Amino acid sequence: MSFWNGVSAKSVADAKDGFMEFLIGENEAFVKMAEIVMSNSGNSMLVIHFAKTDGAEIKHYIVDNEFKMQKLKQFYIAFGISMGNMDIEEWRGKTGIVVCKKGEPYNGKVYNKVSYLKPKMSGQKAPQISMPEIPEDQSPAVYFDDDIPF
Repeated sequence: MSFWNGVSAKSVADAKDGFMEFLIGENEAFVKMAEIVMSNSGNSMLVIHFAKTDGAEIKHYIVDNEFKMQKLKQFYIAFGISMGNMDIEEWRGKTGIVVCKKGEPYNGKVYNKVSYLKPKMSGQKAPQISMPEIPEDQSPAVYFDDDIPF
């Protein structure tokens, strides 16, 4: 069987676009894989590979530093993983929202990067913030609740 079997001008033209990327903003994604590697500075680091159904992929880095626990908590909550679950094989296929921002230039191109993670809301409304009740004897225009002690 030859490499060129099935290759024609039409079959190549009809193929999916080659490079897909995560867009700036919210991207629904799943965990493709995770691995523990060594960072360039010599710290242990968790690399989570997120993917979208269109083929786009992006990596999220959690370095062993003072922000490690915050980033792990954000990841666990966003992707519905039990707190403290260290079985990276169990994470495969879990879904959540990857929020991306514009990255830094690299080799003449700017690639988007992960800003933060959040859970899918699946049709639920965002939590509402309740405002303090205004006493009836004060109009909203003059009521001001200040808890600063000076």
